Amino acid sequence: MNCIWITTDSFRQDHIHCYRPEGTLDDTGESIHVHTPAMDKLATESALFDRMRAESLPTIPCCRAFFTGRRIFPWRDEPSHKGIYNSHHGWHPLTQDDVTLAEHLAEQGYVTAMVADCYHLMKPSMNFHRGFESFHWNRGQEFDRWNSQPLPDGYLDQFLKPGIEMTPRRTRTITQFLKNHMYLDADGLPVERTFRWAIQWLERNAAHENFYLYIDTFSPHEPWLPRPEFLDLYDPDWDGPSLIYGNMYSRAQLTDREHHHVRARYAAMCSTVDHWIGKLLEAVDRLGLRDDTLVILVSDHGKIIGEFGHYVMPHQDTGLALNPVPCFMRHPKGENAGKRVGGWLYNIDITATLLALLGVEPKPDVEGQNIWPAVTADAELRDHLVTGYSTTVAAWQDDWLYLLNSDTGAAALYNLADDIHRTTDVADRYPSERDALAARIRDVTG
Repeated sequence: MNCIWITTDSFRQDHIHCYRPEGTLDDTGESIHVHTPAMDKLATESALFDRMRAESLPTIPCCRAFFTGRRIFPWRDEPSHKGIYNSHHGWHPLTQDDVTLAEHLAEQGYVTAMVADCYHLMKPSMNFHRGFESFHWNRGQEFDRWNSQPLPDGYLDQFLKPGIEMTPRRTRTITQFLKNHMYLDADGLPVERTFRWAIQWLERNAAHENFYLYIDTFSPHEPWLPRPEFLDLYDPDWDGPSLIYGNMYSRAQLTDREHHHVRARYAAMCSTVDHWIGKLLEAVDRLGLRDDTLVILVSDHGKIIGEFGHYVMPHQDTGLALNPVPCFMRHPKGENAGKRVGGWLYNIDITATLLALLGVEPKPDVEGQNIWPAVTADAELRDHLVTGYSTTVAAWQDDWLYLLNSDTGAAALYNLADDIHRTTDVADRYPSERDALAARIRDVTG
């Protein structure tokens, strides 16, 4: 059996029609109905998981968990490395002792390949391409230090809200991003080139007896510079500056109309990614690979788009805007097709389940669970999860979310059924639930 694993970055679950047909759940503006026909079709052919959470955030800790199948949280003391400027807990390269999924499958006779535009995987001192016999990096996302030519005078202004002070720190990411994109029209956006390259790889390698293709796109992560045809789905009448990087502003600094434009740009990037997922799956069918290829689609985390008064995603934002992500598993024989699974799932369970479905030798150090038998039997997966993001530790159970700041000891409890936007701490009203979830965290962290 082959496997194609697709990872997206920052794809909110509520921005996929099949997950939330009534539209986006955010409370900062009119709900948007996001067009995702490819993923909607995939949902009818896959097991669809409602409660998948990365056990550690953000991107690199999550990818380490994907690649190894082991927990990255609780955080470990790890050495620093030159070239890595991100200070998030768990933001470290794969260790020399890690056995990656690609390394393991290569030892089992698989042809392994990675096609990616998530530049974090390829930065100096990172080694996420280890174990792949073929790897290809499409340059240009976010702050990827790719192009260095200066921007023309006045060029940046068309992407900024007038009257807002733009410090070098505020503008360095958008400036680098625009340098990277100045000459991309002929070749396409990084996400487009990634999926084109992946399709080309499939065309050239379909004859292999067993292959593992890992595709990782940084989209729909900001900055958001979609093709006009996708933006027109959500904001066809906008005639102001192209606000592609909401992170430079607080919500209070943008008008409601400007805020809608920022949200529309994110939705347009979600539709862009969906479009190219559809193109890839069409190629799988065209090449006769559907009946012997396991397809997995997942994201690392969601995105904050105006909630909590901003457009960035600090760890304090842990909740339903940031943590729930899409997760699809399409079995080549159609097992569990169209089944919607409500049980709690860690991202490391995907790795364990993939290995079990491929029928290969067990990989060392996998801490996730093979959840496929439970899905098939309609049995419970887990009754809770404990996740970590920087100093915020979260315990999830039923509709409860308990948050603990591991530095200060400050804690809060939310009932997400009554308070979907996580506004009211009810810890004092529900001491038994508070104490039970605090114990769940102690069981993991010691």
